[in-house]
Amino acid sequence: SPNESFVGYRFCISPDKKNIVYSGYQAGGGDKLYQLWKIPITGGASTKITSGGSNYCISPSFTSDGKYLVYESAGKLWKVRQDGAGGKTLIPGSGTGYDITPQLSSQNKLVFCSVSQVQTYQNLLKYFIWTSNLNGGELTQIREGKNPLWSPDGKQIIFDHAGEIWLINADGTELQQLTNSSEVIESIPSFSDNGEYIVFVSNETKTGNLSLRGSNWNIWSMKTDGSEKQQITELSSWDSWPLYSGNSIYFLSGRATKKKQNTQRIWKLQLHNE
Repeated sequence: SPNESFVGYRFCISPDKKNIVYSGYQAGGGDKLYQLWKIPITGGASTKITSGGSNYCISPSFTSDGKYLVYESAGKLWKVRQDGAGGKTLIPGSGTGYDITPQLSSQNKLVFCSVSQVQTYQNLLKYFIWTSNLNGGELTQIREGKNPLWSPDGKQIIFDHAGEIWLINADGTELQQLTNSSEVIESIPSFSDNGEYIVFVSNETKTGNLSLRGSNWNIWSMKTDGSEKQQITELSSWDSWPLYSGNSIYFLSGRATKKKQNTQRIWKLQLHNE
């Protein structure tokens, strides 16, 4: 991502692997809200997709033909052309008041989360996973969890809950817990293109201990049955939102930024050929 950009939240890669759409704003610009931007996957100039309003536009996901994006803004789900033309369309969502992190399958089925506050002394937030079609029909509540993403074939959903990674069928059956790491938080999972591996974020160290540095989160991978778990990145930085694309992993990181500068950018890590 460009050096002058402030990037945050989930980003996505176009179906043809030519572009990345991310949430961010440009340093020195008047608009300090996170908007959607598109940049060639090889780097270069960014093009603004959304603008105006008083709320962040975040968590984009492409339709299978690459012509449209869905995204989240102010607890509602929206659809817009990938070039930003023609205005935006509201997607009904769960109807519970606050919906986040919409993601589309290869068949354009939508998965997203609703958020509600539980009135306890801690005022805890509860996240529930839902699926629907792109127009909001066939709405189904799957279970409690957050950060859901589809498998490449659209038959399963990967997500995190209570600091662990879970896998479930798209119809809500056959729940599997893939990680079980005491005192370690593992989250934000996604699939490899062939569906054989999962990449995710963890604050575990190679020795199996919890990192004592609050900002030391790294990228890890494992097979879809939870085996062959291995650490991918190692620097003391906040690595997050990993995505596989071909033989590479793209992720957000605050590495290589100046001290006391809270800036994240998109990084690419080329993996060894198998």
